[in-house]
Amino acid sequence: MEPSRKRRKLHYRRYLCDYNEPLPRTTRYRMAKIDPLDDDDESSHSDWSEDDQVSNNKERSIDDYRDKDIAPCSSLDFNASLDYHTSSDSDATGATVDSEQSHDEHANCDGVVGASMDSENGHDVENSDEEEGSLNDEPEQQALYDHTTSESDSTGVSLDIGHIVEDCDEAEVSLDDEHEQQSLDDYTNSGSEGLGFEHHSSSHTDDYDGGDDTTSDSEQMVNDDMMRSPLYQGALVTLGQTILLLMAFAVIVGLTQDGLQTLLQILSLILPQDSHLPATKYLFKKLFKTGKYDFHVYCPKCCCVLENNACKRCHQDFDKNELMKNGNFFFTLPLIDQLKHSLETSNLGESLNYRKTRPTNPDTISDIMDGKLYKQMCKDSNLKKDYSFSLTFNSDGVPIFKSSSFSIWPLLCHINELPPNIRKKTMFLTGLWFGPKKPSISTFFRPFINEMKTLSSVGFEWCSNAKIVKSYVYAIICSCDSVARAMLQNIKQFNGKFGCNWCLHPGERVEKGKGHVQVYPFHEEVTERSHTDMIKYQRNVGTGENFGVKGPTPLSSLPFFDIVSGFIVDSMHCIDLGVMRQLSTLWFDSSFHKEPWYIGTRANEIDRKIEQFQPPSNITRMPRSILTRAYWKASEWRAFLLFYAPIVLKSVLPRRFFEHFLLLCQAVYALQTTCITQLELFYASQHLNEFVLNFETLYGRPHMTYNVHILLHLSDSVRNWGPLWCYSAYSFEGCNGFLLKLYNGTQSVPLQIVTSFLLLKEVESMGKVLMQNAHPRVQQLFDTVVDGFNATKPVRRVNGTVFFGHGCSRALDLYEKDAVEQFLENPVKDQAIFYHKAVYNSQIFLSINYRRKLKRDNTLVRRSDGSVCQIVGFAKVESHTGCEHALCLVRKCVSKPRLFLQGYFGESRCQIKHVMSISSEFAELTVLDLSQLSDKFVVYRQENSCLVCLLPNSLERD
Repeated sequence: MEPSRKRRKLHYRRYLCDYNEPLPRTTRYRMAKIDPLDDDDESSHSDWSEDDQVSNNKERSIDDYRDKDIAPCSSLDFNASLDYHTSSDSDATGATVDSEQSHDEHANCDGVVGASMDSENGHDVENSDEEEGSLNDEPEQQALYDHTTSESDSTGVSLDIGHIVEDCDEAEVSLDDEHEQQSLDDYTNSGSEGLGFEHHSSSHTDDYDGGDDTTSDSEQMVNDDMMRSPLYQGALVTLGQTILLLMAFAVIVGLTQDGLQTLLQILSLILPQDSHLPATKYLFKKLFKTGKYDFHVYCPKCCCVLENNACKRCHQDFDKNELMKNGNFFFTLPLIDQLKHSLETSNLGESLNYRKTRPTNPDTISDIMDGKLYKQMCKDSNLKKDYSFSLTFNSDGVPIFKSSSFSIWPLLCHINELPPNIRKKTMFLTGLWFGPKKPSISTFFRPFINEMKTLSSVGFEWCSNAKIVKSYVYAIICSCDSVARAMLQNIKQFNGKFGCNWCLHPGERVEKGKGHVQVYPFHEEVTERSHTDMIKYQRNVGTGENFGVKGPTPLSSLPFFDIVSGFIVDSMHCIDLGVMRQLSTLWFDSSFHKEPWYIGTRANEIDRKIEQFQPPSNITRMPRSILTRAYWKASEWRAFLLFYAPIVLKSVLPRRFFEHFLLLCQAVYALQTTCITQLELFYASQHLNEFVLNFETLYGRPHMTYNVHILLHLSDSVRNWGPLWCYSAYSFEGCNGFLLKLYNGTQSVPLQIVTSFLLLKEVESMGKVLMQNAHPRVQQLFDTVVDGFNATKPVRRVNGTVFFGHGCSRALDLYEKDAVEQFLENPVKDQAIFYHKAVYNSQIFLSINYRRKLKRDNTLVRRSDGSVCQIVGFAKVESHTGCEHALCLVRKCVSKPRLFLQGYFGESRCQIKHVMSISSEFAELTVLDLSQLSDKFVVYRQENSCLVCLLPNSLERD
């Protein structure tokens, strides 16, 4: 039989599997015309009659798939078949059905996967929608409707339920065409969206949709050996490494399906004929499997999750397709699968020992593990056991379209016991709400809470160094903004009576402008909320005084989670986007031009001073004009509060207002440092109390906002859970921004995000395996794509230090050699390689001889002994024993740093210890190890001196 007829016949068989309606007349005629021609294949298809297939399909309704489980994360499908000549063996979506059912059942459901229509023949999704009269004009609602036409159930099977082929002549499918028809649940395969891949269960069968077990001569099996073999003869990269690089690149940059197809076609033309790289996006995506996720549709009236299309609370049946079109659905990603996968494949298990190996001091607070409530929890739970750990979670709304109200609400969390540099990068997405309204907490958080109950009581087992270990997991900290916090606690917002999340301050309504606002004047004594009282108020709702509690919250049942102290004061929303932005409005907004604190007329003078600041690379955003403050990000407000404002406002802001501002500056800086002593915590609490107490006197009662009030609770968060950087929302907001890059267009946005997120996690973990013993250039490129590590220049790694550039090889002069041998206490060879740029412990350092003139300053550093040094260069030297050393050549400042600012406000003496004045002269050459470079500075250069602002920590990034 001719290939085109064979493909056509395969399409009709799928049609029979997918629909229970009678066949159109054209289809019956074509089947009768084609079948007699296939005498040689009659034996294998004699049982595929129309009546039998339709009756079989009636026995398996769509809802039968709903309760199946999606496969957990797994590695590349090394056994996937690659057909380089024809893809008629499988459906255009690349979806496969893997289950433990019998072969007969497998054959019945295989056909369900592939049914779709060729957009080139006039039967695309949008046209079909118009014919049915249900096309929605809103792009995001159209995206939801795309999902309704092909539900992604827990088995991962594509169920095409929305469109009937009315004319099979026009719907004829050619699977050789590069624009493969798209199954509507391959909701990540549309040309306007990002990458998504099919689900596979743990029991892998075959990838052939027709039920045939044989492999054609044109197919080649991609196995483990082939993935580890060179891409072609003499290549530096293997086939597996190439596939990982391409997939990581496609996901990170948001490459569309057409873009991926074009890229593969270009590579197929460039690469030699013996290359095994898939030439089409279908064959390429067939090699990947994504993790497990669940799909939930809820009642639009009570937000209760539907069971069998019915709401048990409202006793009403609903059309799931219509609900999904309206956005009444959300996704959940089982946390246990993500944790197990990451701990086993990403070497995170070894990093859990951080809480035991980190340096500790009983009199200081340097991380979450030093917090009072964390220590208490270790005594009361299994958290003290080896391999057990805790989580910080967050949820916040993120708009995805500028022209509509649709947004996503990701539920994110990270592991507290990991080292800080790894902790912020290792995010787990456990849920994704999508729609025009805020989520229902009882509905959206219920799967997460149920899973946490299991993880905290039963735990889960995973393999660590060929040993089975058990971990207990606890969600103990929630970091979010004030709006989300009120939703999660189920209390009144800050603009209502008793709107504080931590105390029973009633607040009061005062007149402001043409309306009234809720303010929180300073009170000497206010009763603190407690977990026990909150539970009591939840039970007494409607029967008595409830102090702002609106009703029960599902988070009350979260094991070992304190419904009051478990929520922290987030410095990003409270201070940076809250108090600091409010103060700048008071100072510079012309509506306050009659007030004594107004300095808006001196904005140009302030701008000229701000332009002279040279921040290090740790601060990602350069300082901008105060006139553009409406567009400032949270990190810019933080830099203005801690570094710029104390210097530029010294001679501009009236003295009493400036010294009052210094109270906030010093207190926030102290609570952001890497290590906080008990005395520093006491002074910070005292300064914050003084700041809030006098705020009303200076600026008036109408400006006593909620953000100003919760500064009084800031020191309690540090006392209970560690420094502010440990749990700030910066890392979560950064992840939210990353999620927005995982979709394209307006179609199937939430599923694009979920599948792309899981896929990228899989690529990262597979890189740990396939990138072992990789060529340095290959490893360097992989780091660039996955981690955003700038490796455009040649690099050289020596003992944890990364040198950039080719380096300059020359002989050490007498002064240099004497300094090096004195530091190493061993003789070294005369020749050395010198560099001007190095990275150590994720920080960039530059020498003063760096040829590019930058607006940043990465040359001034502070040594571990507190002295200030200027970097002259970096050298790779070699001892006579062959041992290589990475050294830093510096010149020490001739004078000790001096305090630049201090003020007296009332009875409080405030010293701004992180702003110092240093001399512009430096002493003789000294050699240091890069581990001795502890901190960097924000530099403000003057004619005869230099002001430097010490960074509070090197761990929190924008």
